[in-house]
Order: sequence, then C-alpha cells, then structure tokens
Amino acid sequence: MSFSGKHKTVIGGREGLEIVGKLISHAKVKKVIFGRIETKGSRTGHGLRFKITRVDERGNLRAILSYGSSNQDIRIITTASSKEEGERIAKELMELLGL
Repeated sequence: MSFSGKHKTVIGGREGLEIVGKLISHAKVKKVIFGRIETKGSRTGHGLRFKITRVDERGNLRAILSYGSSNQDIRIITTASSKEEGERIAKELMELLGL
C-alpha cells in the first residue's frame, strides 16, 4: 500500500492526513494518488469533507477531499476487478471513515 501523485500535500492538515491514513490502511486499497489542489470561490469555515464521486469499470475509485474553498482530487486504486466490487469497497471505506 502506498501513496503517490503530482502532489505530496494533502489538504485539511492533520485531519486530511488521518483520512488518507485510514484509506491506505484498508486491506483492499493498493494505492492512493493525490491530484491537484484547486481553490474556487470564497467558501471558508466548512471543515473537512470527503466524498467518493465515482467507481470505474475496474473497481478503482475517484474521490474529492475538500477543506474550505480548496478541493483535491484523489484516486484510490483497489484490488477490485469489477465495478460491483469497487462499489462494495467504496461502501466499506465510507463506513471506515464514519461518513
């Protein structure tokens, strides 16, 4: 299990790192890849949010980590071999994170 990507920075400080740590610790997650950090609008004070946005045909996941007005794309490479398996893993991850 590892993480990589264009950015080693994770938004949300310690809380963001805790979420990523939980993702990486899941037995069915092979890799977490961080995407660009984008800032839009002037939204502030809304805390850290995590949402799985899509499961592809291979069972890998796309997610968004948001903090204030910043959003970071995250790809989660899983051991799944189908979209259905990926959806089960997505549900497990959301339960693990308490979301």
